[in-house]
Order: sequence, then structure tokens, then C-alpha cells
Amino acid sequence: MRQNPPRSQETLQLDLDPSTFKELLRDLLFREAGKPYFKRFATPRRYRFFGAWRTLSTYQAERQLLPVGGRNTERLIRQFLNTHQCLRAEFQESGMPVSAIHVLQQLCPPLNTALEQVQALECALTDTNRYQVSLIGVPHPPSATPKSPATFC
Repeated sequence: MRQNPPRSQETLQLDLDPSTFKELLRDLLFREAGKPYFKRFATPRRYRFFGAWRTLSTYQAERQLLPVGGRNTERLIRQFLNTHQCLRAEFQESGMPVSAIHVLQQLCPPLNTALEQVQALECALTDTNRYQVSLIGVPHPPSATPKSPATFC
């Protein structure tokens, strides 16, 4: 029995403005967090004795980033990312389909088919008050039939 070799991970970086990033957070917190492919939100640990990432519940992430009825959410998001340096959304081994998040469907370059399934999504604040989002996932397996570019990022 022949086994398929493991696919190497790819990374795609996006630079988002504050309003687009807020929309991405809404998609992650309110649409994707309940899906079966969603694993957890995490922030980097200061001391890595217990592992590199500390789990953050969806409730905590929502309360700290986009509280219901919250005002000045952009300030809250910046404050959170200044404190934690990064927010990571992790997905199960099979990954999250890129077509699941509406914001990514709109922003990914149409010709970039490097990622089929996203394993993790890392968000950080840049020096220019923009947000850097890194998609970490696996590329398409080689196939004889090309897939539609509209369904994948």
C-alpha cells in the first residue's frame, strides 16, 4: 500500500486595513468558531514552558475584541494585539476551506491557488496601524483536472 507524502505547508500574507480586519474578526468569531473544522483561538505565551500558545475561549475573544454594544472597537482590537502581539485561529487537521470566510474570498489574489485548506490564521498589528494576516495551510495536491479558481483562494 502506497502512502501519499505529507504536503508541505504554505504561507500567504495579507495586509488589511482596520475595517476589513474588523470584518474578518466578525467572520471568525461569529461564523467560523462554531464549525466542526474550527479548533481554537490562541495567543502566544510569554513563557513557553507550557507550550507556545495559550488557548483563548471564543467568549473571551469576543468580549475583548468585539464586545456586544462596544464602542471604539478599533481601539480595543489594537490594545489586544499590542498586549498579546498575535491572535491565532487554529483549525482541525483537515483544515478550514478558504472559501468559508467571506473576507478571504474577496481579498485573496484570484490566481493564487497555493492554499486549499487553512491550518492556522495568524493576525498581528503592523507599525502603520494596519493588520497583517498570515494564512498557513497546505497547497493543492497535483491533479489532472483543474479546479475552478472561484472556489479557492
